[in-house]
Amino acid sequence: MGILNSELNYDLVLTDLSKSCMSEEVCGTCSHNDCIIGYAKKCITQCFKEENTYVVNGAQQIPLTDFKVFDTEHLEEAIAHILKQCKSCKENHFDNCVINIIRNCYEIGLFGEIQNYEGSAFRYLNQIHNSHPEIANSIISFFHETED
Repeated sequence: MGILNSELNYDLVLTDLSKSCMSEEVCGTCSHNDCIIGYAKKCITQCFKEENTYVVNGAQQIPLTDFKVFDTEHLEEAIAHILKQCKSCKENHFDNCVINIIRNCYEIGLFGEIQNYEGSAFRYLNQIHNSHPEIANSIISFFHETED
């Protein structure tokens, strides 16, 4: 079972997204459908308004070709926060969960591509550690610093 609406910390997600946003000063205008952070903001706002935790076809609409350079430290911290909120659904994991969509958006900014996620934060971090040990160590540090 995915995260319940009442369990999702919208304020933290929006704060992390705001920290990661390069702002309209850098980008000009925000094109939500072409920007990973803008798209993630659009998804979390939609979920808040509709009081649910999924976006219909949300994973398929992630802007995979957003090649802007983002602040890696903000993205690493944001992934740690998202992983803390993830319920490690294992076999009940589904791609259109807003937590999954936002994590995927951060991954594109950090790694250049979506990383494999099998419904377990522990397995995810282990996989990241195998391919990107420094990034994984940073995410793990933020993960342990974050209060529940």
